[in-house]
Formats: sequence, C-alpha cells, structure tokens
Amino acid sequence: MNAVSPRRTLVTGAAKPLGVELVRQALLRGDKVYAACRNPARVPVLADLRAEFGGLELLALDPADPSSVADAVPVLESLTDSLDMLILGPAEAGPHETLASAERDEHLQSLTGTGLTEHFRRHAVAPLLLVRTLLPWLAKGDKARVLVISTWLGSLAGKTQGGDYATCASAAALNMLTRTVAHDLSQEGIVVCLGNPGNYATSPDGPAFRVPIDEAALGLIMQTERLPLDRSGSFVDWTGAERPW
Repeated sequence: MNAVSPRRTLVTGAAKPLGVELVRQALLRGDKVYAACRNPARVPVLADLRAEFGGLELLALDPADPSSVADAVPVLESLTDSLDMLILGPAEAGPHETLASAERDEHLQSLTGTGLTEHFRRHAVAPLLLVRTLLPWLAKGDKARVLVISTWLGSLAGKTQGGDYATCASAAALNMLTRTVAHDLSQEGIVVCLGNPGNYATSPDGPAFRVPIDEAALGLIMQTERLPLDRSGSFVDWTGAERPW
C-alpha cells in the first residue's frame, strides 16, 4: 500500500453497536472500510455512515453461516484483493439465541448441550474459520493486523463465581483459538490482537462507570496497530493494559 492509498479494513458484526462504532472510527481515520453483517439493508446507521463518509462498502456476511461466507467471498474479491486490517466484532445472535434460550444456557440447572455447542460454534469457531478464509487477503495487505473482540468473561483467572456458562466458555475458547492462530499468522508477519472493550456505554447518556463506546472502539484499533509482532496474540484492554488469562 502506498502513501496515497487508504488502509483497507473489514469489520464484521457491523449490525451491533460496537461493530458500528468500529466502522465509524475506521472511517474517521480515513480507511476504506468493508462493513459486514448478516443483512446490511436492515441496519440504517450503516447507510447513514455510507452517505456521510466516502470509502464504505456494505457486505452481507454472517461468519457462522458457511453459505453466507461462501456467497461473500466472490463479492469481496470484486471489491479488493487485499486487507490491511480485519476486525472481528461481536457476533450477531444466532437462531438459538433468543433472549430466553440465551438466558437458559447461562445457568447450570437449565443449560442444554445443544445450546452450549451452538454458542461455542458461533462465538468461538466461526471467527477462527473466517480468519482462515480471509488469510489470502491479509497476506497481501500492508503489515496486516487482526483484531478479535473478546470479553473479560473469557479469563480463567478472573472466573470467581458460577453462572454465565455459555458466554464464559465460548469466550475462553475464542481466546485460546486466537492465541493459537496468532502463532501461525506470525510466520506471515501478521499481528493478531485479542481485545477487551470493557463495559462500554452504547449511548452518550450511559452510566458514568461505563467506558464511552467511541473510546473503547478507537482504543482497541490503536492498541492493535501498536502491538509488536513478538506480542501477537496478547489479550489487552482498549487502554493497552494486558488482561489476565
């Protein structure tokens, strides 16, 4: 990528508040952004961002749906042959994740094997497989970097109480899979950052103890850019502080 070419950034989970803010922050930095979610046409804020900024393309992509990934690949090929940053935002809820079923699988007395397995597939396995699918684009990028959004709930050291079975187990698995793929991608010179956005506020009038969502999003992008190759796979906050495993 030369000095006049914008960085090419793909953001998944762009239908969710943090995903939207990651798209916004990348656009503010002048990136050429590909905002991906299951159905972009149903996310009016993405259309607003496309009208406000140049350099935004919308991509129908659900990482947990193999047919959606297969359909998105030729579309992405038509848009670009390389990516400089891949941001795997929070996963969109799957069919199994109605409010009632999501709550069910967080408690010992009510959880089901089917629910846990599907949550694990959507929130841990799908991001890994998407990284593998997009590796040809990343390999052609300019010092490409991958940001995987996780949560502090994935920390084994920080697990001091029961409950949250599906969320904690899937986050811990995502953390390990990300750390593992970071070692493999380091051979290509690609840096991988596992990012914790903290307890962020989704609106300006959110509680004072919450991190403003724009600070969380921008902080994670900046930490990913700053992370050296020999620390690839680190689990860090938006502030750069390393999280315990």
